[in-house]
Amino acid sequence: MKPLFIIVFTFFYLLLFSQSSELFIPLNIREAYANKTRDLSGKPGTKYWQNKPSYRMDIEFDPVQYKINGVADITYINNSPDTLTEIVFTLLGDIYNKNNFSHDWQMDRSFMNDGVVIEEIKINDKKININNDGVSRSGTNMIIGLDKPLLPKANTDIYIKWSFIHPENLNIREGNYGDSTFMNAFFYPKIAVYDDLDGWDKHNYSGFAEFFGEFADYEVNITVPGDFKIWATGELQNPEKVLSETYLQRWKDAHITGKVVQIIEPGEFDKREVTLPDKKLNWTFKAQNVPDFAFGTSNRFLWDAKTIELLNDNNRKVFLNTAYGVKRKFYPRIIGLLDTVIFNFSTKFPGIPYPYPSMSIFNGNAGMEFPMMCNDAEEPDWRGNVGLTYHEAGHTYFPFYVGTNERKYAWMDEGWASFIPGYFMGSHIPADQFDYYKSRIKTYHQFAGNEAEVPIMTLTEHLRTRQPYRQASYNKSYIANIFLMEYLGEERFLNCLQEYIKRWAGKHPMPYDFFKTFNEISGENLDWFWKSWYFDIGYPDLGIIMPDSKTIVVENFGRLPLPFVTIINYEDGTNNTMEYNMKIWKNSKTKLVVPVTIEKKIRNITLENPKFIDLDTSNNSVILKK
Repeated sequence: MKPLFIIVFTFFYLLLFSQSSELFIPLNIREAYANKTRDLSGKPGTKYWQNKPSYRMDIEFDPVQYKINGVADITYINNSPDTLTEIVFTLLGDIYNKNNFSHDWQMDRSFMNDGVVIEEIKINDKKININNDGVSRSGTNMIIGLDKPLLPKANTDIYIKWSFIHPENLNIREGNYGDSTFMNAFFYPKIAVYDDLDGWDKHNYSGFAEFFGEFADYEVNITVPGDFKIWATGELQNPEKVLSETYLQRWKDAHITGKVVQIIEPGEFDKREVTLPDKKLNWTFKAQNVPDFAFGTSNRFLWDAKTIELLNDNNRKVFLNTAYGVKRKFYPRIIGLLDTVIFNFSTKFPGIPYPYPSMSIFNGNAGMEFPMMCNDAEEPDWRGNVGLTYHEAGHTYFPFYVGTNERKYAWMDEGWASFIPGYFMGSHIPADQFDYYKSRIKTYHQFAGNEAEVPIMTLTEHLRTRQPYRQASYNKSYIANIFLMEYLGEERFLNCLQEYIKRWAGKHPMPYDFFKTFNEISGENLDWFWKSWYFDIGYPDLGIIMPDSKTIVVENFGRLPLPFVTIINYEDGTNNTMEYNMKIWKNSKTKLVVPVTIEKKIRNITLENPKFIDLDTSNNSVILKK
């Protein structure tokens, strides 16, 4: 009787759901609603759950051999209602494995190596034969079959010993940059996410689609040669055991609110007395409830630091760091910029206090985000550095605080990270010098309406070609956010976004959680907007058609809902202006008859809008013959 009851209950639940939504809902997501792990309001369901790993790692990094040797003690709690018969690990370093042929970027195979070398595994103190059929590896996944299944609400202890060598000349978002500078992010075995939508995340990391991590606690001990310094996810626990007296005092001074301190000044970066005289030093970092851990290290970097207070969060303090090469032109200004960025995030957009105790900008040769860290190259002009800092630091909220799945839905973080710089750029760079919005529209137009352009909702793992991936994940999703804000108004838009962040902080939302939260908080069913911008194929192109001198028709050739203004100019020099928001195109409407209410001779009609993004402007005006 129980299975029959579940089938009947699910049927009626989904019938109710289908009547309340205009959007296509895949079966696995319908099942999540039926299981009450997700709610139709956009909130986590009453039976929402997440599993929880905790890592204690001891690693030693040899910058001469580019090698990490590590051991990890991991406790994994199964909070799901499922009995787990396997544990899946993500080995991001295996993107460099010479036996891995799944890559989105061309890689010189002569530099590839063995990736993450697993030397020993124990589960609950029982040694696992890593060469038998119970352990399998493919792409960047390692799957360990469990002799004893992991029951719901139970936990297991896992010990792993491994090594990893950073290959030369292969730097995908992290790596070996030469000149004794390394960003280490793909270096450790990480338990994959097990969730209510897909079970184990077995998506292979191939380059474009980024990451999906489970919220975890980390305690990481990193041993490096004595002259190397480390900047990492989390907070440094033992400064007195790694920094010499003068530099320890500077580190402490930098924790005084409002004071910028050059912990390592020009002319000091290569002085051995910055750190204690031991041949090797162990740096310890801790971080709580973050989806990943990364660290940068160098013996060639300057170090600026500052502590700020978040006045809208009980004066909670955040420790800011920038670490960079001595020849960098703009990096000495980054610490001040970072101060402004964190303030703007916390008080203006998204208007949620920066959620972590630290943020470090490490000057590697990339533009990449990690929890409490950015790995940023120096851009050739100040504008580029401003945009990059806002973008990468903006990822703090998506996907780190709100744990979106970049493997499936890159737009859920990249769309916001692309939106954020534009929100603030005008306060840093005069509009007559650079217009962020226009620059993004220009990029979007290069591919809009192209045969290969796909809907935003296309799963990221299916976008293995760079241009469609960038268009859906960055360009069009950014523009969708812009037009949604214009439609809702900035205040209502921010209210919706802030509620979405509060609901899903420390959790894993899917697109429908985002859509439904905005529907509920805005007080309006926006499914027409989500369907047109996210699910359907379309591009921006409105045009005017006049079948006769008294009839004006605005046609939506590109099928994408856009706001517009019609301006009717009369022969006597007067005009009539009418504004239309994009809801006018609801229900896939493609033509609109504009009423001509004044009995005057028309000279011309034009379509305009302050944010008009029409791809083809040749049909945006009509001049009547005299």
